[in-house]
Amino acid sequence: MVGPNNTSTDKISTQTHHGVTWIDVQKPDSEAFGRLEKQYGLHPLHLTESVQKVQHTQVEREDNYLFVVLHFPIFETHTDKVRVGQVGVFLGKDYLITVHNHQSPIIQDMLLNSEHSPEQAQANFGKGSAYLLYRFISKLLENISGMAELVESELDRIESIVFDNSRSDAERIGKVRQKIIRLRRLIGPKRMVLLDLTEQINSFSGTDMSKYYSNTVKMVNKLWEGIEEDKETIEIYKDADFTTSTEHTNRILAILTLIFTFTIPVTVLASVYGMNILLPGGIETHPWTFWGKYTTLILISIVSGTVAIGMYVYFRKKKWF
Repeated sequence: MVGPNNTSTDKISTQTHHGVTWIDVQKPDSEAFGRLEKQYGLHPLHLTESVQKVQHTQVEREDNYLFVVLHFPIFETHTDKVRVGQVGVFLGKDYLITVHNHQSPIIQDMLLNSEHSPEQAQANFGKGSAYLLYRFISKLLENISGMAELVESELDRIESIVFDNSRSDAERIGKVRQKIIRLRRLIGPKRMVLLDLTEQINSFSGTDMSKYYSNTVKMVNKLWEGIEEDKETIEIYKDADFTTSTEHTNRILAILTLIFTFTIPVTVLASVYGMNILLPGGIETHPWTFWGKYTTLILISIVSGTVAIGMYVYFRKKKWF
């Protein structure tokens, strides 16, 4: 026991304030599922879906509860990646049950703050279970919003190097794209879920909660608009980075090709005069000396240089570089 209204086991944490109970179940087993099914009449299929990877697009209503699956972001600092966690939510008249495999800092913080602060307990539990779920969803959207802001900051930093032709930053762009894709997967299904929840919450809870939940719909729509802009931006950056890096590579290849091309005459003459046959001006036939003892070398250099210059003039005329 951790308090008069709070209990916890290795898998199940329970808090009760102002007549509302929050039961959080992390990494549940068949025993925990059996207890929840028996005590609260939860459908076993819903319990199973809470820990399976699903993409619910609507709220499922039973006689005594509403069931919905929500997804939350998990940021891995060691890999600089965003993973997706999942929580199954059961909303009853006077209780909220959350079931999940991955650790959720949002749930932990809300439970811990409510346990140690009467003011936080009043803020979270004071207006009933439907309002408690609203508070949880708001915190979840704020967390997603914070990650979206970090992505936008990374986009601002990337912008300064994307159009730098000196190097490619495909790996960094790829990491930001991965974050955007994960955030889109988080935000997209919530638009339908929260809209459906807004339409059903009043008839289920018996209190006017639609204004609160309609606010979450506005929040998630705003997040969706922002992440769509980020998606378009990162695609532009990806294309720009590919284009600039390709142009840079092509310039390098062009320079190397020109160097190789201009050395072809020398290579050909060197190959010819390196043959073990009699050639004019060769050692066997006595070298030319009318310009001194380096006459043959001078003539070979003049021929090679003339051909290289001729190729250079022709390439410039064709505007190949």
